[in-house]
Amino acid sequence: MTPEALTKTPASAAAPAPVRPPKRPRRTDRPVGRRADVLGKLTVAALVLAVWEVSVRLWLPDYLPTPTGVAGAAWPTLTSSDFRTAFGETLGGVLLGLLIGCVAGTGLGLAVGRVPWLRHLTSPYVSGLYAMPMLAIVPMATIWLGYSSQTRLAVIALSAFLPCVVSTGDGARNVPVQLSELAQMLRLSRPRVVVDVLLPATLPFVVAGVQVAVGRALVGAVAVEFLASLPGLGTFILTNARSFDQDAAFVAVLVLAVLGIAARTGTEAALRRLAPWHLHVNR
Repeated sequence: MTPEALTKTPASAAAPAPVRPPKRPRRTDRPVGRRADVLGKLTVAALVLAVWEVSVRLWLPDYLPTPTGVAGAAWPTLTSSDFRTAFGETLGGVLLGLLIGCVAGTGLGLAVGRVPWLRHLTSPYVSGLYAMPMLAIVPMATIWLGYSSQTRLAVIALSAFLPCVVSTGDGARNVPVQLSELAQMLRLSRPRVVVDVLLPATLPFVVAGVQVAVGRALVGAVAVEFLASLPGLGTFILTNARSFDQDAAFVAVLVLAVLGIAARTGTEAALRRLAPWHLHVNR
């Protein structure tokens, strides 16, 4: 064999083998389409309603509410004068109590978050009251304020006040340092700092506090109406449940649920409109 043949490399050995690109792993977290999402939720809801209806008809007492019974009682209940009166009493008390509690709680939360000594003085009391069930103060509130709408208003306002203080205080305490330094460089006045820097930075926390406040306010209103026999949806539910008109009582329960959902949806929409730069808003 000649030296040329010994030094010559075969073409198959000289050319490197083509490198295949690694296979991309299959995505298991693909976003579900809107139509599929709606269809899936409707399917689950239909399944739950079917199981509920069949269970009551086959094994449970006849006086328990059923989906068909609730659907049949919805229009007569919603158009009755008793329900309209009860709904107006509860809704008016909740709206006024939320206005008082959320405004006061947001203001105090901003102060607590930015003033360290005020935070150290108030944090034990705010934390203790926030963890305490509002039902515990209803009997005492009826003694102090009587069996009147003032008791309901006080419980609702306090129920809304505490989550707004806690959530807004957390947001005000965690304002980015860059924003504070920029405000100092621009020599903004204290009112301008609050309006232009502090409020926009803490707006998601304010909305989160309002969302929690709405749920606690509805619970507080119904609890006061239960225990103090005040006119409202709580008394309406209790009266119909004791009269074995479970379908009408469940209609009122669904109305309370719709109020909570509507309030949450409205606050999220307001946040998207007022502060679209916050990317963590649920979409």
